[in-house]
Amino acid sequence: MRIEEDFIGKVKVPSDAYYGSFTARAAGNFRLSGTPVNMELIRAVALIKKCAAIANRELGVLPPKTADAIVSASDEVIGGKLDSQFILDAFQAGAGTPLHMNVNEVIANRAEENLGGKKGEYRLVHPNNHVNMSQSSNNVVPSAIKIASMRLCAKTMAEARLLKASFEKKAGGCGGVMKIGRTHLQDAVPMTYSQAFLAYSRAIEKDMESLERALLGIREIGVGGTAIGSGILAHPKFRERVTELIRKEGKVDVGIAKDGIEITQDMNDFLELSAALRRYAVTLSRIANDLRLLASGPKAGIAEVILPEVEPGSSIMPGKINPSIPEAVNMACFQAMANDQGVLLAANSGQLELNFATPIIAYDIFQSAGLLERASAMFREHCIDGLRVDEKKTKENFDRSFGYATALNPYLGYKEVSHLVKEAYARNLSLRELVVSKGIMNSEDLEKVISSAIGPAEIDKAILARVKKK
Repeated sequence: MRIEEDFIGKVKVPSDAYYGSFTARAAGNFRLSGTPVNMELIRAVALIKKCAAIANRELGVLPPKTADAIVSASDEVIGGKLDSQFILDAFQAGAGTPLHMNVNEVIANRAEENLGGKKGEYRLVHPNNHVNMSQSSNNVVPSAIKIASMRLCAKTMAEARLLKASFEKKAGGCGGVMKIGRTHLQDAVPMTYSQAFLAYSRAIEKDMESLERALLGIREIGVGGTAIGSGILAHPKFRERVTELIRKEGKVDVGIAKDGIEITQDMNDFLELSAALRRYAVTLSRIANDLRLLASGPKAGIAEVILPEVEPGSSIMPGKINPSIPEAVNMACFQAMANDQGVLLAANSGQLELNFATPIIAYDIFQSAGLLERASAMFREHCIDGLRVDEKKTKENFDRSFGYATALNPYLGYKEVSHLVKEAYARNLSLRELVVSKGIMNSEDLEKVISSAIGPAEIDKAILARVKKK
């Protein structure tokens, strides 16, 4: 162990550790979730440190040798070479000061070492004076969360678009298989499975449009605002230059906050992003619910959709297969929906010039983005790509239903069709059988009417004339 000292007192730190006294104290204090800080956030903080050092060197407030050492150490963090040094729990002190200082200390000690010093000395590179120059947890952490969110949500969107494409391919593959549309879980009107799968595809597309808009809302970053966004202790040109460097070095589309104080107080941009993730979770969960219903049975349910068999479904019932993938998707989505409530509470917790709850905002958004990314991939690979429509069962269900009765309204009238449905149900006949047996409409005309019922269609005057004659 080595001994480091801060204004509170002396702290023991492992001799080989690149982190220092602040991190060691925080590691002892915060043992809440057992989940470490997301490394994407650590890398985003390191990107800011690198760009801040370059900016401060260019502005003449940081010696070139010190700045270069900080840049080199930051690159090592960004490259993952020092991952083991980031030991803190995701649930920690307000504003994310511990995770921020963890990065400051690791970079400082690595830079110190590169310049010939020893870890823990901080003679050549100091975590606060040099690595944190012109910065504060209050602007670095929210800015890093935004950068990390852009990167993580890009992965979510990529998987969502692959899932969208899978539904489109499935729509093309099942052609015009006619099914009964259902409302209130009751037979409604005819449609095709192509229409059903294309509707899922469009819903996902709209969710991604919403997520893209939300990501535009987090472009503004507050780096350079220091304690409350006013920029105290920072060079007048620092904010503009460091933002330019972050955009270039990190390849992220960020811009300077229009109001540094507002961006430090207000976390509603994250709330909008979380809501967009929640929206996608709702869509995914709804689709999973539909597929579980459509696959129900297989002998005593709807059973129109056959899901890939991924595992035995029971420890006691032999041969049972469950809709395991949609169920897992449901649960991932439930968690994302719950995370959104956490972001809401955190965004609501801001007081005066600061919102302290940025660590939980980061945790919830990152978890949601990751869960939805992986759920989308799992859903596509292990369910949608291998899903089949049982055309025979679908036709049986369609023929047994009275859902296509609505298509007869323009030809027979609502009241007459209602009586026919009631009679067919009482006599245990299909509506087709009853209409044809009564001579109301011939089977060829009836099939044309039913087939036209999947979308807008003009009334066939020739069929109408034949019906009237009867």
